[in-house]
Amino acid sequence: MTEWLILIGIGLGALYWQAAARAKEVAVAAARRECKLCDVQFLDSTAALCKLSMSRDSNDNWRAWREYRFEYATDGEVRYEGRVTTLGPRVIRVALETFNPVIH
Repeated sequence: MTEWLILIGIGLGALYWQAAARAKEVAVAAARRECKLCDVQFLDSTAALCKLSMSRDSNDNWRAWREYRFEYATDGEVRYEGRVTTLGPRVIRVALETFNPVIH
């Protein structure tokens, strides 16, 4: 019985890790795309998860709601903060500190 619980736990952990990795890829791509549109430099080529919770999507299904933080520069020297919010696999908001937020 204990072996089954361990296997189920490992399986659920693997599924969560896979979904988290995909969500981070989506967030980094959205941040990179927004920086390119605003003609600013996306720094460090990554985004860091800063918030995680559960929320319902438009179809009333539970999804992981994640907010990622990234940094960008307008002149190559001063760093600014941006945020990408995802709900499941979908980007719902990209906000740059020096620009108005874009809602998708």
